[in-house]
Amino acid sequence: MSGSRRKNKWLGLVLGPCIAIVALVALWKNETRFDYARAAELTHPLSELNASHRGEVISLTGSMDQQLTFPGEYVEAFTGRLVVWRDAQIYAWREDSDDDGNTTWSMTWMNNLERNSRNSGIVQRLSSKQIMPVKFVVGQLSVEKELVEFVDPVSKLDARTLTLSQGGKSLGLRLREGEFYLTKGGTPRLGDERVQFSGIVVPETATYFGKFDGERGIADQQNQQTGFFSSLIRDSGILHHLVAGDREDAIASMKSHIGRLKWMYRGVGSAGVVFGLLCLMSTIMGFLFHVPVIGSIAQSGVLVLSLAVGLPLAALTIITGYLASKPIVLLVVLLVVAAAILFVVMRGATSQASFKEKLESRYGRQLNEIDFAEMEFIELVLLAHVDSTIEPGEEKLLRQWAKRQRWDEEKYNKMLKRAKDGLPDGNDTHVSREHLENLMRLALADGSLSSNEVSAIKQIAHRVGYKNAELNEMMRRLRNGSEPASE
Repeated sequence: MSGSRRKNKWLGLVLGPCIAIVALVALWKNETRFDYARAAELTHPLSELNASHRGEVISLTGSMDQQLTFPGEYVEAFTGRLVVWRDAQIYAWREDSDDDGNTTWSMTWMNNLERNSRNSGIVQRLSSKQIMPVKFVVGQLSVEKELVEFVDPVSKLDARTLTLSQGGKSLGLRLREGEFYLTKGGTPRLGDERVQFSGIVVPETATYFGKFDGERGIADQQNQQTGFFSSLIRDSGILHHLVAGDREDAIASMKSHIGRLKWMYRGVGSAGVVFGLLCLMSTIMGFLFHVPVIGSIAQSGVLVLSLAVGLPLAALTIITGYLASKPIVLLVVLLVVAAAILFVVMRGATSQASFKEKLESRYGRQLNEIDFAEMEFIELVLLAHVDSTIEPGEEKLLRQWAKRQRWDEEKYNKMLKRAKDGLPDGNDTHVSREHLENLMRLALADGSLSSNEVSAIKQIAHRVGYKNAELNEMMRRLRNGSEPASE
């Protein structure tokens, strides 16, 4: 194996699981993230400023100056925007390598200059930045800009409405196609830079949600989130929001925003789980072919296998995380599940008692677990022998059934003889149906019905010509108290 292939193998074995685990943790954190919309609903609404509310988490609705103006560094100023994001890009070479070590090159716009041999000597001069005024004013409330967050729609600014500052001109920025470009004369356009602006329009009326320190609105950080995963999913845990509209409309906007945010990370996280498994399974595909169930799926391709494993895993993480973050919902779900289980158990016990009572009436005595096991075995033998012979496959099933009852060879032969002594003459489908129906009654009356027992009944029934649809119909009618009509 070449060094490149060995490197890719270890990369898949290590990087794949890491990506999947990070994505799963991010999915969980996304479901349990700080709900700033709910926190906004719990704030104390103020109609006017009052020092007595110092230290409280409040909400206040008021008018805003729609001509709000603040300097823009590369441009003279921005007017009528709450916040502006400056997005700087550079046109340069991107290097991509595949699993076999082959390299492909492409020229594209990128936010940060990629360090590679073809970009040697190129320098990125423009930078991205978030730009805001020194403070915001909502009604009579001054709001600190530090840590403030927004949920309203972002729109692009046309550079033709902006005026370059002296600093922007000295950098060499020029207006072109509604954007500012920094042309360096590379071939073709290598090293050129551009800057785009987008922002949120100042609303006529806005609502502030945050902490009141007696004079201004500051960030409520009592639920602040820190760490890699919180940063990854943009979960600050801070309530310091400025939102367009009155309190009711603002809260609705926040609910919509956090809903979109959650769904976005659910999609990205699920894709991350699948991609991580894809990296791993591509490396160990040869091994997977020998694993039961997974091996058969793997034959359809590693992508299908990654989807078949990754999506349910991601969905389970999302569901459990959602329930963990909603104690009331979790309690309701648990109560519903407990009620459903109780209903099934009680109905099963009632049905079982009814079948047992009928059988005891039929046989004229009380039946215990040993009686049921022997009677079921006899009916299995009678059913298997309906075509006048017990074939090797049927005998194997009978022996397996006896083994699960922990019968020794003597017991098996004794019960087999007892069953054969009661065999009718000839091949009679009417009798075969009677045996099958009685076998089902015994199985339903037996409190220890197992999947192996059901499987044995089905296999014997299939061998003598009964299909699943017929078996299911018989079982349904028996459970409903309607005796199947013998044919």
